Amino acid sequence: MKHHHHTRARLLLSAFLGMILGFATVMLLFGHGSAQAAPKIEKMASSSAYRQFVDDFWPRAKRAGISRSTYRRAFRVMQPDWEVIRRQRHQPEFKLTPAEYLRTRVSEKRIMTGVEKLRRHKTLLRNLQARFGVDRHILLAIWGLESNYGSHKGKHDVIRALATLSMAGRRKRYGRQQLLAALKILQSGDISPAQMRGSWAGAMGHTQFIPTTYLGYAVDVDGDRRRDIWNSVPDALASTANYLKKRGWRRGLPWGWRVHVPARARHLLGRRHARSIAAWEKLGVRPATAKAFYGRKARAWLVKLRGDANLYLVTRNFRAILAYNNARTYALAVGTLADAIARAASGTRPVATAARGNGGDGGGSMVPRPRPAPEALRQMAREATAGGIKHSERARLRALLEDAVNATATLR
Repeated sequence: MKHHHHTRARLLLSAFLGMILGFATVMLLFGHGSAQAAPKIEKMASSSAYRQFVDDFWPRAKRAGISRSTYRRAFRVMQPDWEVIRRQRHQPEFKLTPAEYLRTRVSEKRIMTGVEKLRRHKTLLRNLQARFGVDRHILLAIWGLESNYGSHKGKHDVIRALATLSMAGRRKRYGRQQLLAALKILQSGDISPAQMRGSWAGAMGHTQFIPTTYLGYAVDVDGDRRRDIWNSVPDALASTANYLKKRGWRRGLPWGWRVHVPARARHLLGRRHARSIAAWEKLGVRPATAKAFYGRKARAWLVKLRGDANLYLVTRNFRAILAYNNARTYALAVGTLADAIARAASGTRPVATAARGNGGDGGGSMVPRPRPAPEALRQMAREATAGGIKHSERARLRALLEDAVNATATLR
């Protein structure tokens, strides 16, 4: 009986202390001094939740083959990423029209930087195009849009960012899936925890692969036996080319064109109306800036964005770009930037213009300015005609001829 009274007394004391603690918390949060106290309490709670999550996630990581040493190295900092928490709660709203989006993404500066990168990595890009079949200008465009050609790869500790996303919130499932993949990347030895940097949502490297994409598609082409998309431009661009190839990119086929469409065909929107490019020509559809279509046997369909008067005729390669980022504005920006880089590199002049509707030149469009074919092309063409072309020069000839064909196709 005495023991029963002591137990009851302890319960009452605990309840009383709980009431006092609760009252104090309310006063701190809503009363005097709450502006200073609330963030501190919130940070303490978040830090505690983060440490608890790391402990709780270990069995799942262990089952996936992650060693204890890798796990400890990955979580060397036992604090959440506060910017990730802030971004999850306060997502900014962007209300750019398609034309505004294209203008900001396909800027003259980004075009001309792409031309400079094309010249600097000329041999690499041609080799990647030959190996994977993906247009080198498309690779440059993705690089330019994803990280501004490597100048904005992200500075977040990817493990901390993904662990923070994994704790709670609407992206918890995504965060845990990507965190497990990121731990596997560390286990492979391709990158160290300190160098594994990226965006707040876990996108990494020059072309912003998320960890699961990295595991499925990253490749090593610079010969160091590491798939280093963070520090190696060859590995990053090759990995992007490999991804697009495996997601359906077809060699020698364009992504699409901005087009003039007669009134009788403007309602034929979407893949359900897909038909050959030649059939679209018979309906009166014409490219808006290029001189002519090519790949006429390939199937294509019309795309129109809400709030934009422009129409685009796109192929299966447009869908491969959508696999990279499932937003049609993004895919159109990639294609438009790629075309602009190709035209500028072949001697046409960039003009920053607003989209003027179907029939006008879109943002970042190019005004053609013909240039003579390079002397190297003329000389090799003479050798080929005379039958004197060497086997070792055939690949180079094909690449030069392709450049000439692409440049000619853009002339009015």
